[in-house]
Amino acid sequence: MADASATLYNTDFRRAIARNKRNTVILFIVLLLISAVVGYVLGWALAIIQLIWNLPADEVSQLSAGSVLLDLFGPPRPDALIGAAIVAGAGLIWGLITLSSGAEILASFAGARDANPNDPHERQLIDVVAEMAIAAGLSPPRAMVIDTPALNAFASGSSPKSAMITATTGILQACTRAELQAVIGHEMGHVAEYDVRYTTVVAAMAGVIVLLAHFLGNVVYWSMGWGGGWGGYGYGGYGYRPARAREEGGASGARIALTLVVVVLLVVLLIVAPLASKLVQMAISRQREYLADVSSAKLTRNPVGLIHALQRLEASDTNIARSNSPVSALCIAAPKGAWLSGLFSTHPPIPERIARLRNLGGVAVSATETPASVPEVPEVERHPQGPWDTSAPPSKGPWG
Repeated sequence: MADASATLYNTDFRRAIARNKRNTVILFIVLLLISAVVGYVLGWALAIIQLIWNLPADEVSQLSAGSVLLDLFGPPRPDALIGAAIVAGAGLIWGLITLSSGAEILASFAGARDANPNDPHERQLIDVVAEMAIAAGLSPPRAMVIDTPALNAFASGSSPKSAMITATTGILQACTRAELQAVIGHEMGHVAEYDVRYTTVVAAMAGVIVLLAHFLGNVVYWSMGWGGGWGGYGYGGYGYRPARAREEGGASGARIALTLVVVVLLVVLLIVAPLASKLVQMAISRQREYLADVSSAKLTRNPVGLIHALQRLEASDTNIARSNSPVSALCIAAPKGAWLSGLFSTHPPIPERIARLRNLGGVAVSATETPASVPEVPEVERHPQGPWDTSAPPSKGPWG
């Protein structure tokens, strides 16, 4: 009997597509706001530290940590607004670039290349991608390969017409044809449901947040004096330090203490900004992975193939990118061994995914069973009505 706790979720794919298009815009705006906040705080920090080191000694002695922090929430400083505008503007431009060429950017980031039709394993990938595209009623995505023994795969792109499906050489060599069909069917589900646009844009934008965090880390480094002294923040690179930064006595100590307050705030932002982008990525994938698993079963008519593929992934190395890499949120299996990987993972646990797939078949599937054979898909130009064809009547379940 199937696991009673493995609830089957029927899916209206046309509504899923509309929701993904809407959520792309919403999360794009959220990530732009995060970028703007980071830029605002960074601009404010630069301005307030410059002010601290240039105020007269008697005025500095009247300042407190609370008054400095409250200034962040007071009337906006021009430098803070400029910082927000620059970072948000850069994020907007990057987002538009991502919409037009995000798949190529992520492929380059991951070190992917076009599949070689002369290699037997890669030829099979090209054939399976074409078969699953026919089953979905879509144009075949571009088949890409990453040279690594790790087992993983992902889809990217701004639309089904410009999509790429990337697999590692490890998964091509380890999986049977039925398992590979199931994996590619999963990725084709992401393509058909417009997850590729959603995940590609959000992954690329989240990458911008991570880069900003690294930049903030450099700012903190220089602020702590390792890059040229307290007064060098903003000026040290040019060999200039304000005279008041070299003064002796209590005012100099107060300047250092207040600067430390700002630096601590930057450190907090350095931690929170990537965490916020990670939470956004978490919002992408968990339910989407379940939906793509159902899509794979729908396209292949063989949930056992994906069960065996997921069992193989669970027992293997899947680390084709670091856990904080934008690519990791796109993969069929999340990287392993990351700190708090279960809490902040963008993917549901593989055993839960397997339990739902077993429930689809109506019977428990043993890990030692051989996957059922998958019939060859007829070689035709295009399936007239794929399961995501908007002209078809709504589906009542994974098999209609």
